[in-house]
Amino acid sequence: MKSYLNKKYDIFKNIINIFLEFIYPENITCIICNKPINKENTYSMCKNCFKELHFIKDGCIKCGKPIINHSLEKIDITGCSYCFSKNFYFDKSISCIEYTDFSKKIVFGLKYSNKTYMSKYIANIMKEKLDIESIKFDYILFVPLHKKRLRKRGFNQSQKIAKYLGKVIEIPVVDVIGRKKNTKRLYNLSKAERKKELKNVFIIKDTKQNLKNKNILLIDDIFTTGTTVNEISKILKLNGVNKVYVMSFLTKNNDCYVLE
Repeated sequence: MKSYLNKKYDIFKNIINIFLEFIYPENITCIICNKPINKENTYSMCKNCFKELHFIKDGCIKCGKPIINHSLEKIDITGCSYCFSKNFYFDKSISCIEYTDFSKKIVFGLKYSNKTYMSKYIANIMKEKLDIESIKFDYILFVPLHKKRLRKRGFNQSQKIAKYLGKVIEIPVVDVIGRKKNTKRLYNLSKAERKKELKNVFIIKDTKQNLKNKNILLIDDIFTTGTTVNEISKILKLNGVNKVYVMSFLTKNNDCYVLE
């Protein structure tokens, strides 16, 4: 009986989400502040909100975090102070916008307020970032949610972003990563605590999908310490993946500086 009710509830939430996507007046009001805008406005944002977003132009070529270059002579950036001594399984991380109290409204609106239409604009911003990156990949993957959290939220925000991105760049999105454990919320955990919490959590759930020697783009909403995507990258590399590129919409600035 409980299983039946859960299925009915899931169907109801999906219907509501689809309904909200259809009734939301795209390109009429700002997706952040809801003020009226012109239909031609970039990403359906008003000019004031758009100015508040800090797009990452000079990101670390390793972890993707914004960097401050204190050396006018040094052009080749091999690592920032955050990732210099760290070992990552992914080959490159790319982020679009700096995490701030303002920019997080986009992701938090998507995740916690059922504003699923936000995923379209996030995907469009990611697409434009990819246009200036010289990477090639065969499949798009996404960070999975545990089935309990997925049932509660009704959708996986990273999956929604990946699906829209896959459509606009015409790259297949595959659902092959599983989550064995419903981990604690990582938001307030330290890097060491995150690493412990995420150890051996992820698995390849679909072995029929041939990932050997393929290049992968792994989608996440926010890059904080990189622990989650690094654990997934490890599993992918152990299963024969050639290169793993991580792409996140927001990244937290950990005061990254170019090493002298």
